[in-house]
Amino acid sequence: MKSGNRSPNPRSEIGFFAHAALYVIKRAFISATQRFNEFFSVDDALRGQYFRQRGVEHTRRGRYEVAVAPLEQALDAWPRDEETLFHLGFCYLKLDRPQKGIEVLERALTLGRGGVRVRSILGMAFLQTREYDKAVQVLEPALAEDPQNFHLNYRMALALDHLKMFDRALVCFKNAAAVRPDDPKVYRFMGLTLERMGRHEASVMQFRKAASLEEGSPSS
Repeated sequence: MKSGNRSPNPRSEIGFFAHAALYVIKRAFISATQRFNEFFSVDDALRGQYFRQRGVEHTRRGRYEVAVAPLEQALDAWPRDEETLFHLGFCYLKLDRPQKGIEVLERALTLGRGGVRVRSILGMAFLQTREYDKAVQVLEPALAEDPQNFHLNYRMALALDHLKMFDRALVCFKNAAAVRPDDPKVYRFMGLTLERMGRHEASVMQFRKAASLEEGSPSS
């Protein structure tokens, strides 16, 4: 016979409420954990932006050793980012690690991220490693795009001079001097090129120009 008003078992009731409470706590914990993970999970874009910003700031302050680590982390997040590739390659060169710099900068070219400044700094890297043919190859497209760029003309002139392509080197030196007429190193190296061409008098004039600029007085 069923009892219509059976009194609940206190122990059963306590057990039920304990189970229900644990269930609610568990659900709340899971929900809170998911929200926590969602809040603190960082996507590649945000991670790359953060580390790139830190690396670029250190690079601009000349803190190249410190800049390398965040730039490498930025590159992990943004493997195709030209800004990161450029600054990381530049830091490697400043730290006298030209092969690492070349590897990073050539990667930029392969990925289609090789703008004028990437090619310019890669050309400088090839000058450091005395790979003058490669320097010319990488600088030519950049120079065609930006013919008035001082660094491109100057680095191209140095590479051509080492390859004994003196006439072309002289043209690039003159272009560089037109952009920066008060830079003594341009005239000094132009003098060396003219000397190698057997143009001694013209060479002496360039050396005098360089000396005059270094002394801070106008040339005669």
